[in-house]
Amino acid sequence: MARPLARFLTVVVAVLCTACRASEPSRAGAPGSAPTLQFQVFGDPAEITAYRELVAAFEQRTPDVKVGFIPVGNQRDHMAKLTTGFAGGDQPDVFLINFRRFGQFADKDVLDELGPRLSERGHLKESDLYEQSAEAFRYNGKLMCIPQNISSLVVYYNRALFEQAKVPPPKPDWKWNDFLSAAKALTKDRDGDGKNDVYGLGFEPVLIRVAPFVWQAGGDIVDNLQRPSRFTLDEAGARQALDFIHSWQTTHKIVPTHAEYESESLDARFSRGGLGMLLQSRRFTATLRTVPNLDWDVAPLPGQQAAATVLHSDAFCLAKSSPRKEAAYRFIEFVMGTEGSTLLSKTGRTVPSVKSVAEGPAFLDPSAPPRSARVFLDVIPTIRRTPNIAAWNEIESRVDPMIEDWFYSQGQREPIGREVQQAVGNLLTRHE
Repeated sequence: MARPLARFLTVVVAVLCTACRASEPSRAGAPGSAPTLQFQVFGDPAEITAYRELVAAFEQRTPDVKVGFIPVGNQRDHMAKLTTGFAGGDQPDVFLINFRRFGQFADKDVLDELGPRLSERGHLKESDLYEQSAEAFRYNGKLMCIPQNISSLVVYYNRALFEQAKVPPPKPDWKWNDFLSAAKALTKDRDGDGKNDVYGLGFEPVLIRVAPFVWQAGGDIVDNLQRPSRFTLDEAGARQALDFIHSWQTTHKIVPTHAEYESESLDARFSRGGLGMLLQSRRFTATLRTVPNLDWDVAPLPGQQAAATVLHSDAFCLAKSSPRKEAAYRFIEFVMGTEGSTLLSKTGRTVPSVKSVAEGPAFLDPSAPPRSARVFLDVIPTIRRTPNIAAWNEIESRVDPMIEDWFYSQGQREPIGREVQQAVGNLLTRHE
């Protein structure tokens, strides 16, 4: 009886294994099957919905290619998944990444150089893109990834709260004093319990948010953008900006307390009407469009000695070892083409890096908020960026908690610029 039973079990296992293989996502090279392209992206629910729609549109137009969509809820998990994936040989074929974080992968030579490849195929030229976003994804002079957006830091503001406080809407040329006056007037204790119910400003105390104010004051973050060797936050212009920023929490109390910041996200607080202004990038628009009965708009950052904002740009990168490169090129061509870029523009998630789409009706649609969408285009000449060196992600992970601790500190303490330089050590010079 043992041998017939064994033969029977062998047949059952073989049938089950065949069924399992049939249910697995098809891979490139499988006879008669469409290649399955693995695409990883991070974002909040509204953003993830936008990318699902993008994938669905591509699959409808390109039925011979399937996309295995890998959504990740936040940037930290996205980076961890990418890092472990590349280390273990299980990385996605295509992924979206910020310019401040792609350098570590470019430095390891695990990315396919996309600039010349797409140009050779005739679907996209580098001149079609805004230079500020394309330049951010060059590594050793090569355009490694294709930027999908050229967002920047702007001021989201609650129009109803401005009207209630009798504060005029921000002007294109407003200055730090105008900004501060508005934030103070918007900060309200409505029920008289000694606690503010509405704050004038929402500010995330991290380096990318501090940077534009430093530039506006004539200072800088590092000594050399392309080959930085030290931070310059202890120099005069930077010190002026840091003093101004620190006063928001200590002197003027126009921002939520640390406990309030920890207990409720700034995005959520603004969405429910608890903030008069919030500093955020274009990606927040997709979320705000889902919030009913919120009257909001956008304005440029205030200026001081100069006008300046900071680049927020993500790009599509392709793993050099991908066995599905042809399918990947077709996917990137689609998402960067008129149809794909227009689809993402309509969701509100991006400021297209393709100039013709950014200037078109999908992005500048007057029926879709914000009504002042052109602000994102008007500030492009003032966009600056932080370094994209391999160690920058690690540097930010060290510096950002220090800036948060400094921002919420009371009284006198050692200037944050010296602390930052000490904490970073030789990370800035790894590229040398």
